[in-house]
Amino acid sequence: MIAMSDHLDIDVLLQEPASLAVAEQLVAWADTTRTQIARGDMMLGILTIDRATKIPTAYKTAAQQGLSSAWVTLAWWYAYPDFGEPDLSAAEEALGTAVAANVDNAQLELARMRWFFKRETATESEQQQAFQYVSESVDSDPANAEGVYLLALLTTHGFGVAASPGAGFELQQRAADLGNLDALFEIYVHYANGLDVPVDEERAFAACQRAAEAGHPRAMYNLGAFNATGRGIPRNMTEAVKWYERAADVGNPSAMAGLAMIFATGDGVEPDREYARELFDQADYCGLDVSHLREQVGL
Repeated sequence: MIAMSDHLDIDVLLQEPASLAVAEQLVAWADTTRTQIARGDMMLGILTIDRATKIPTAYKTAAQQGLSSAWVTLAWWYAYPDFGEPDLSAAEEALGTAVAANVDNAQLELARMRWFFKRETATESEQQQAFQYVSESVDSDPANAEGVYLLALLTTHGFGVAASPGAGFELQQRAADLGNLDALFEIYVHYANGLDVPVDEERAFAACQRAAEAGHPRAMYNLGAFNATGRGIPRNMTEAVKWYERAADVGNPSAMAGLAMIFATGDGVEPDREYARELFDQADYCGLDVSHLREQVGL
């Protein structure tokens, strides 16, 4: 077995005799390389495309060598790659293999995949299977906050079961009590949109604020937007910048764009068009089309 390093020759590692230790090195290499992508090494030319395209090969080889949890990681790479185009068929196949191998939470991950990426295209039988997987997971572990949250989404919107926003809301409250931040944000959605509960802006804002203070990216962005626009609260650009920055720091491209507009126009802050340009670039790199915003401010 060869020593692991940031500059490891992945081709050499892929030729090593199969073992669990090698599988762990392959996953470590892939994770490290993804960190390089996240920090922009591809944009700077430090990381080559050829090297980065071997990430799924590393995960798949690791899974085949006995590190079965890598099937789930591989599936999410295919569904939401750090670069390149998604391949949902390959993602579904990898998760099917994980389910067959009895990987922990593989059934839950397959249901999550179908909900977030195949919501409009999943067949009726695929939806029903997804709901069954999540229901069984929650039945076997009622304290599984992620499972309860996902069950709430499927129940609210009728994915594999008759839609029941009221039952879904109760499940979201249960998931939030178990510590799931996404569930707390969904409670905001229920109150803000009146999903089988009366529209209540005060409760909606309170739920959004709690989620934001706990670090939920969309909630932090929303709180920034509320402060920037004065929706439901007095307009406060200092607070808007604070929450946009927090959301941007965890990768929310809409927050990056919102910050860019503030600094490009000097809305409540000292104008900084160079910083605004950098923020637009970051948002664009994250996949958000900001061309119309650039045109508005001449950047």
